[in-house]
Amino acid sequence: MNKELDNFFSKQLSSWPQAAASFRALKSAQTRTLNIGGLEVVLQHNPGRIKSSTANIDPDYLKKRACFLCEKNRPAEQMHFTFEGRKDRMYQVTVNPYPVFPGHIVISAANHTPQSMWHRFSDMTDMVRTWDGYTVMYNGPFSGASAPDHMHFQGFPQGNLPIEKEVNRLFDASDEKDLRFLASIQEAKLYQYNKYCRGVFVLRGETQKSLAKLFYRLLDCSPVNEGENETRFNAILWHTGAEFRCVVILRDKHQSSHYFTDGPDHLTMSLGCVDVMGYYIVPEEDDYKKLDTRLITEMLNEDTMTQEKIDGVVNRLTRTQPTIRVGIMNGKEIEFEIISDGAGPQKVTYQEGKINYNGALYDELEFGANNSSTMFAEPTFILYGVTIGVDFHWQRKVTQKFAGSLKFIVEDNKITAVNIIGVEDYLLSVISSEMKSSATLEFLKAHSVISRSWVMSQIKDKSAPAPKGPEINNVPELTTYVNAGNVAAAAAKTAGNPGEYVKWFGHSDHKNFDVCADDHCQRYQGLTMAAGENVRIAIDQTWGQVMMSEGEIVDARFSKSCGGMMEKFSACWDDKDYPYLIGITDTAEESTKPDLTKEDEAKKWILSSPKSFCNTTDNSILSQVLNDYDLETKAFYRWDISYGRKELTELFERRSENMFGLGPIVYLKPVERSVSARLVRLEVCGENGSKVIGKELIIRRFLSESHLYSSAFVVKYYDKAGNEIPEEKVISDWENEKKVEWEKLTLFGAGWGHGVGLCQIGAAVMSYSGYTYEQILQHYYPTSTLERRSDL
Repeated sequence: MNKELDNFFSKQLSSWPQAAASFRALKSAQTRTLNIGGLEVVLQHNPGRIKSSTANIDPDYLKKRACFLCEKNRPAEQMHFTFEGRKDRMYQVTVNPYPVFPGHIVISAANHTPQSMWHRFSDMTDMVRTWDGYTVMYNGPFSGASAPDHMHFQGFPQGNLPIEKEVNRLFDASDEKDLRFLASIQEAKLYQYNKYCRGVFVLRGETQKSLAKLFYRLLDCSPVNEGENETRFNAILWHTGAEFRCVVILRDKHQSSHYFTDGPDHLTMSLGCVDVMGYYIVPEEDDYKKLDTRLITEMLNEDTMTQEKIDGVVNRLTRTQPTIRVGIMNGKEIEFEIISDGAGPQKVTYQEGKINYNGALYDELEFGANNSSTMFAEPTFILYGVTIGVDFHWQRKVTQKFAGSLKFIVEDNKITAVNIIGVEDYLLSVISSEMKSSATLEFLKAHSVISRSWVMSQIKDKSAPAPKGPEINNVPELTTYVNAGNVAAAAAKTAGNPGEYVKWFGHSDHKNFDVCADDHCQRYQGLTMAAGENVRIAIDQTWGQVMMSEGEIVDARFSKSCGGMMEKFSACWDDKDYPYLIGITDTAEESTKPDLTKEDEAKKWILSSPKSFCNTTDNSILSQVLNDYDLETKAFYRWDISYGRKELTELFERRSENMFGLGPIVYLKPVERSVSARLVRLEVCGENGSKVIGKELIIRRFLSESHLYSSAFVVKYYDKAGNEIPEEKVISDWENEKKVEWEKLTLFGAGWGHGVGLCQIGAAVMSYSGYTYEQILQHYYPTSTLERRSDL
């Protein structure tokens, strides 16, 4: 025994007869062995040990009884000495008055605080280093702790527990055939033990820090029951030679059905740490006699974590996530803070094409962080004054926290802050930023898949090799090739004749990072938005899942509300289409689809309110789907906005930067509609000329202070008295007589956003109606398939 503990025991047992008798009774305890799943376990029956020491976790009982670990409630004869843990955590070490082993001690927190391993594993490692030759064990509050309301460990000499001896044998003999390697942090390693029972994990490591990180990674990857503060588990830790060794057994129940039955298989046993580690304490003699391999195996099968949950733990420990570069903000000066260095807010400034940081100039500057997490990373840095909702009605500046690395680069005579982060960590923010984290799980799972699919398709597009150019032998050929390339690049973004301004915006515009943080890509606000448990579950359960079509990751676009009809890709972006992004009605029933490319059909559709998933005013759904600043407006399925003629003219000139010089606006004339009635090309006629503008985003930008909800709208004109003037008369009056009679026009519109792919409102309604995320995805992305890609 450890010398310090040996002296303590001598004093205590000589002054406390009851404790001395309990330790003497150990000598007469009966033991026998059984082989359980390849491990030889021990059964102990000690008639002299109190039989009522079984843990009682009933909250009412715990409130009424005096805590026997608190110093004021302990017997007057019971002595203690103090052990100092990390960060002023104090423990009182006492002799266990009801021992299982010689040298059995209890290490209880000096203050009455609930049983929890959070932040205390480092204390556990200090204990086994201080008390050489001792094993320290932990019972979770729902996994055998005799006082779940008072934090405590227990300790006893090494070599008593069968699982401990088995682990020593395997490691000392370098025999790892029964161990499956799962993960490592520096020199520390984590294994799964393949014999005995489910949920046995083994850790080894030379340093306390790396072992603690790996231990908490295991706990982070393990499920926690609702209303509990940690996963159910038991753990033992010891130090031998140059390393720490630890065994964790994940639990599902505290007591098996054998405890509650009145039949012949009744057992007055609740499995705690000592038991599941292979040393079974049997209070009743009858139980000791009848216990056999079957009964113990049945208890273990009930009490240890289910195989499905264990498979989930292993998957979380071994899976990976690629990284993504997200452009957050730019400016001549950026204020930031690295959370771990304690230096507080700092600044970088643009100076002569470089980044000035603390007086030194850099071409680029990176503050690194670990991006390889298999669960979810913690915040590592803060950015101040980040603009969100650029050009939208909710635009504002905020302070945001982020996980991952922070990199500063120089772009266009400014500094850009780039966040390098794991894709799944990125999604944690995107899903929380796009909608309420309290939305239904199936909706959040669907959004996790489409957001992951979209961003991975962007990364893949950027990593694709550039097409090989022709052979160039001289400067004139080079000049011709470069000029031709510039023309082609411009054509990729604009189309039409000189009388048209038709433009769209591709995400490939970002040259030095993969995606931006605003709605131009996906709304990403770091860890500023609190991620609800459902968001974490949704990402965890769909980790790595993407939608595929024809061997490629789906370009999974989405918008707030399709307005009743989904749009096709080419209406908003490049002149190409995909089989999974098509114009179909947002309903469950098969119905005749109207041809909304025709003006008369489009008007009827927009001015009516056809049944569809996204046609809802149910605030209980909307408030769960939309964040507070999205709820600032309730118009999304059908909406309208009015302008006076002068007001509209000034707005158009301002938003188009007066590049056309059309003068006072005379009329707005639809030129081309797509399958959802969204305008792709719109003629804007003024007194000085006309211009056809498009595609949908340009139309929305030029006709609103921020963005119109969508380009699916019809125009009605009104005279000074408020009487409607037919559109045909407005146009003919100008073309024939150069006359304008209308004073006000109103745009009556449908939907919110481009309408391509998933409709967020519609998907939310589907989830509330009982649809699974697979069914939701199939509805909005027909012909696509759902795959979990391990290569992502």
